[in-house]
Amino acid sequence: MTSDTPELRQLVCAFLPGLRIESVASPSGQRVVYFGKFASPAPAARIAWGPIVVKIAQELNPSQMAYLQKEIQLLNSLRSRYYPKLYYNNLISNQPGTEDPLPDKAFLSIEERVDASPLTLCTKQFSTEEKVSSLLLDLIDGLALLWDRPEKIVHRDLKPANLLIRGDESVVIIDLGIVREEGAPGITYDDMPYGPCTPLYSSPEQARNDKKNISFKSDLFARGTISYELIGGSNPYGKPSDDVRSVLNNVKTLQPKSLFERGLASEQFSNIINVLMKKEPFERYRTVTFPRFQHSPT
Repeated sequence: MTSDTPELRQLVCAFLPGLRIESVASPSGQRVVYFGKFASPAPAARIAWGPIVVKIAQELNPSQMAYLQKEIQLLNSLRSRYYPKLYYNNLISNQPGTEDPLPDKAFLSIEERVDASPLTLCTKQFSTEEKVSSLLLDLIDGLALLWDRPEKIVHRDLKPANLLIRGDESVVIIDLGIVREEGAPGITYDDMPYGPCTPLYSSPEQARNDKKNISFKSDLFARGTISYELIGGSNPYGKPSDDVRSVLNNVKTLQPKSLFERGLASEQFSNIINVLMKKEPFERYRTVTFPRFQHSPT
């Protein structure tokens, strides 16, 4: 995994003259994520971008490179408030200035820095049935832009850290790094114990690396888990510190007590979340437009 080092920062700033790195995100995935903006001597067009996110990765294997290229293709085609704008991307093979070959090629991209906070920092705003219903309806519209594409894209990594909440409580979906086309053969080996995912928010089919059953219904399961966590106060399958295999076994086998049984939600809302969290994909909702919350939350 690429790490934040003085040498990496020097490389990024040499390749992007005028960049001012302000902070770095917590380590996650194979990339280092910097927050910053451009100032003189950068081109005026780059300065006009305002706050940006710079992502860089090195030592990429072919499958990691394929995922990043797919993410770039999607962001280039998605022009929606639900996703950040992609400003720039490039594969760096040579040292800026000297043109000496780099020991490890680096994949770099620049995205809009959305004026929003991750859902992980906004959970108190979304602790009621009404607020969670509104969030999930907004997510349906955003994710449908992936699900309804001809190649039927599945996000596969929906989690609170990948959902940014604007001041008006609308959602922005980030990190398309492990998206998958429904029915595609995939990049990971079939004999891997589980597929690419964040275990606490994975679907049972991801936990089994059951590629043929990964579809928009896998994202539905993650939406159910997020909803349950927001209303219930904790993830139903474990804690971030728990052993990965233990968490994935819970995802596959544990049936959490319903929110209604816990006295935290109406029976109708609780039933919707229960269906989203069914262990088998065929038991979940069958269309990308469902569920639409028709009730009046209490």
